Amino acid sequence: MAGSGELSGKAAIVTGATRGIGRAVAVSLAAAGAAVLLTGRTPGDGEAAAAAIRALGGRARFLAADQGSDADWTRTMEEVQDAFGRLDILVANAGISKPAAIAGLALEDFRALNRINLKGCFLGVKHAAAALRRHGEGGSIVLMSSIVGKVGVAGHAHYAAAKGGVRLLAKAAALELGPEKIRVNSLHPGMIRTAMTAAYDERLLAPSIPLGRFGTPDEIAAAALFLASPRSRFMTGAELVVDGGWIAQ
Repeated sequence: MAGSGELSGKAAIVTGATRGIGRAVAVSLAAAGAAVLLTGRTPGDGEAAAAAIRALGGRARFLAADQGSDADWTRTMEEVQDAFGRLDILVANAGISKPAAIAGLALEDFRALNRINLKGCFLGVKHAAAALRRHGEGGSIVLMSSIVGKVGVAGHAHYAAAKGGVRLLAKAAALELGPEKIRVNSLHPGMIRTAMTAAYDERLLAPSIPLGRFGTPDEIAAAALFLASPRSRFMTGAELVVDGGWIAQ
């Protein structure tokens, strides 16, 4: 699998890796030499993604797991140790979005979104930190937030609350884990061409983006690779925005 090899000997977990941004991140880390455990809730897509990486010469395994489940995080850590013997990188990418005005937002829908988007990242940090301590060499945790975690968007109050929480979770965790050489950063995509944004008309929204278009999963994967790799070794508690300039306005 052609790549830089800068992550050779490292092992990574990517959640929500069955398609879109998560799959692109898994491919990017594998191309850089990491062994990758992909997790997600659609086994067919996940097995296909892992098989595609292996077909290119990379090391990958898929585990059906729910980012919002503590028990599934325990299984995920057991699986990465069994498959690759260690953990060096976590990209907590899994997330859901269901637009709704506050007045019509059911409490159960608020809780369901936060269970995956915020609670899931908290559990990922907690379990990954314990796994990284096992070898004592530090590592990198990347939490997938959003530009909506930095600015408000009407109709997305629950999503903004969750992604804003992820942003500050990364900062607090960075302070706690920094002395152990465990880096924690948040990544903030803008409008990216995925199934989650398929309902949005790029032609109508592109004029609001200085670079004039939606981004691609590969462009977010490149940023995730940077945060996961030694190239960002002096970065922790940072917010990396990849949005074509949208929130610079």
